[in-house]
Amino acid sequence: MGRVQATTDKLPLARWTALATADPWRAREHLSRLFRPHRIGLGDRRGGIAFRHNRAELGQVSLNALSYGGEVTVNAPTPADSYLVKFTLRGASEVRQGHDGYATRAATVCVLNPTRNLLDHMSADFDMLIVQLDGPALRLALAEEFGITAHQPLEFLPATYPLEGAIGSLARLVRTLCDDLDAGSTGFARPPVRAPLARTLMSLVLTGLAHNYSARLPRDDAPRAPRYLRAVEDYIDAHLTEPIGLDDLLAAAGVSARTLQTGFLRHRGTTPMRFLRDRRLERARAELQRRPAARITDVAIECGFGHLGRFARQYRQRYGEPPSRGRR
Repeated sequence: MGRVQATTDKLPLARWTALATADPWRAREHLSRLFRPHRIGLGDRRGGIAFRHNRAELGQVSLNALSYGGEVTVNAPTPADSYLVKFTLRGASEVRQGHDGYATRAATVCVLNPTRNLLDHMSADFDMLIVQLDGPALRLALAEEFGITAHQPLEFLPATYPLEGAIGSLARLVRTLCDDLDAGSTGFARPPVRAPLARTLMSLVLTGLAHNYSARLPRDDAPRAPRYLRAVEDYIDAHLTEPIGLDDLLAAAGVSARTLQTGFLRHRGTTPMRFLRDRRLERARAELQRRPAARITDVAIECGFGHLGRFARQYRQRYGEPPSRGRR
């Protein structure tokens, strides 16, 4: 993992062995307890596996080096509440979450969302390093560090990324942690160090990897949004399915209409009511992708749209396609 890539067959965290086994069912039960319940399929039913899991727990974060030593497919339909930041060290995998699929290769990273079904097919030579983040702690970091309350499920974009820019910084920090833990006595496992370390890792994940709240993160060159604006955004997210008028937003903000309009134009580049409409459209698009069998009318109503024709027109204007295609 110089770029978080294995240069030898040795897994990181060699001093922190959690389980080594040739029994796939024992491996499955072990990881089901730690990550999420799942089934496992073997590419070669006659051959065995050489499963190895090294794990270091650092409070609300854990580092996990994993190798199955054989071709496997993990099927996890049951939701959980921890996010798995998956670095591919060696080999390749095909990931499918809900209706979205993508491939991983060495020196890339993706995030496995706990809210979606997971199908992960890994090559026989696949090695990975997983940073497991506690779901409630990650959402708390989003609120405290960036002033964003996740009223809707926090979901990362189903995609894989090269280890560049901010993601490269995350990868190098993870590599440093693994090297230090492998060196023997470490200061990172001490309670006073673990909490700020976990928050740093979470902040890097939230700013470096795209998710459904990324558009609300402050830009590096932009002033922090005022408290009243964040209060209105939180109110909108909490009452997205209800009738909301400008008076409701003014009551949530506690400022004048002119101040609210000016604040949204300056910090969000739009008006409060357009921001509300766009949030509803984002929610509708996510629901159509998550529930492809649902009726478009039902989804529109659930997301606060009372007029189906207007919803369809606004959806097409924003996404360049009708809602029926948003199911894909």
